[in-house]
Amino acid sequence: MSRCEVVVDGRLAEPFLELIESRFGEITVRPGAGRGTTVTVDGLDPASERALLTLLWDTGHDVVSMRSTR
Repeated sequence: MSRCEVVVDGRLAEPFLELIESRFGEITVRPGAGRGTTVTVDGLDPASERALLTLLWDTGHDVVSMRSTR
C-alpha cells in the first residue's frame, strides 16, 4: 500500500472530493501555489492509483503530477 499525491490544475468541487473519499478513503486536500490543488490518499495499491487517475481524467481534470511512495 502507498501514499498517493496527485496535483491537478485548478480547484476540485466539494461533491467531487466527497466522491473520491467515498471510493478511496480519507483524503487530504491542499490548495497549491497558483491554480493547483494537491490531493493525498493513503493506503492505495497500484490498481487503486490507476482508478483515481482515471476518475480525474474522465471528469476533465488536468493532472499536473502524481507521486506514489510505498
